[in-house]
Amino acid sequence: MKKVAIMAVAFLSVAALNAGNELPKNNIVVETPVVASMKVLNDTGSEVTIHTGTGHVTLQKGGSTSFSCEVGKKVSLSNGSKPTKTLFTIEDSMCGTTVKLSKYM
Repeated sequence: MKKVAIMAVAFLSVAALNAGNELPKNNIVVETPVVASMKVLNDTGSEVTIHTGTGHVTLQKGGSTSFSCEVGKKVSLSNGSKPTKTLFTIEDSMCGTTVKLSKYM
């Protein structure tokens, strides 16, 4: 009799845990957008400070940085405290890729 009672309690516990995993009645699935990133590589042969649209980054020769790829955001040269010359504006095709600075300097 004890085995039957233990099995019944275990079955009811598992059933209660699975009750919360049902899909909503209206079958609406919510998708979370994927945030892409991009990478900027300093292949210029000298130290460069850039503004990524959200912050200033100093890249040594051969250095790189990654940040979120927001189409329309400008990437500029920087004096360390403010953007100076615009290098490029982020395009959709740049997301998920590595952009070489030498192409824009």
